[in-house]
Amino acid sequence: MLKHVFTILISLILSAVVGSCGDSKEDGPVQIKSVHRTVLVYMIADNNLGTHSRFDEADINEMLIGVKGNALNGGRLIVYRNRPGTDSGNPPQLIEITEDGTKILKTYPDDPSIYSVEVSRMREVLSDVESLAPADEFGLVFWGHATSWLTESGDIPEDLSSKKRSYGHDRYKWMSLGSLAKALEDRYFRFIYFDCCLMGTVEVAYELRHVAPVIVASPTELEGEGMPYHLNVPVFFAKGVPDMIKAASNTFEYYNGRHDSTCQMVVVDTSALDRLAEVSRIVLLNLTSYPQWLDKIQPLSKSFTSFNDPYYNVFRNTRPVYDMKEYMVTLASQYSDELLKEWQAAFESAVVYKSSTKFDFTGIEIKTYGGLGSFIIKRQEETGYRGYNDTQWWKDVVSAAPLFN
Repeated sequence: MLKHVFTILISLILSAVVGSCGDSKEDGPVQIKSVHRTVLVYMIADNNLGTHSRFDEADINEMLIGVKGNALNGGRLIVYRNRPGTDSGNPPQLIEITEDGTKILKTYPDDPSIYSVEVSRMREVLSDVESLAPADEFGLVFWGHATSWLTESGDIPEDLSSKKRSYGHDRYKWMSLGSLAKALEDRYFRFIYFDCCLMGTVEVAYELRHVAPVIVASPTELEGEGMPYHLNVPVFFAKGVPDMIKAASNTFEYYNGRHDSTCQMVVVDTSALDRLAEVSRIVLLNLTSYPQWLDKIQPLSKSFTSFNDPYYNVFRNTRPVYDMKEYMVTLASQYSDELLKEWQAAFESAVVYKSSTKFDFTGIEIKTYGGLGSFIIKRQEETGYRGYNDTQWWKDVVSAAPLFN
């Protein structure tokens, strides 16, 4: 009889253990022990990327492939998934990607009035990851739509807008660059990878320069398919310092060589940005007029002014991103060879990798490519365009030009 009772107890214990290993059962964190590296993918998919194209599902499947063969090296891959249908019973979830499948760590409150592009929500997620998947260091991937530095004058940290801004969009709400910086302040990541369009600009990198030592992004619009996660997950979790140049080149080579392939990538060493800002400011101190050649600078983005916009005739040719190197080299070469050399040296220290196909996703021909994009003011009306004068790069660098004072 005692033996029979013992057998029943063992069976119950085994059943409980097996029952806790399902791919989608919400069973909380599988471990609290700290690991060497946790990487968070912050996925904003309640938009056409998820609702129509299902790129969120495709990328999670790629992650499941990427973690195979002990590729995590003892680390943890976490996804904050802002799922399609947030306001119809599909609230965001925090999930873990493992070799055995996905595990739900947390389901967030079913409150459609809360947006994943709010500062408070992003900070909540970061805190959850730190407690549920503690690590010696963290990596961060931003997944979704993005439009570079676009802000709005007078922007406040918790403000949401349906007008296109830096990062989003969650049900047509966007987060400004200032709000993104606010959400990340007081934290430090081993790397930041923007798996979204137009974030490879000096304005974005400079705003976040104290948050991570390296930023990977594209200054142009990218294919909706985005990063090849099955190739880059092993890079993110490699022993030692992850090779982010390899991650960027993986993405570029994934697209390069395809028929009508389009891809531009850049890797920025943020420790070099203060020097780049210093020398760029000196160059701009000589800017006293709008040179005729401004309209010939390589554009890296389309215009974001719609036909129905009352300011369409004013800003229809205004583009948020141009080739920074072509602009600054052309400007500096007007003044002195020494200043030109100083600026080029500072720029090359900041841009440690760049790659480009002949065209970008929107069909822009890339005739020259320095790797890092920037806004350039081509006429007086553009000084405050979409809150540009609220960016830190404007305040510390561009505003020094006599032309704008």
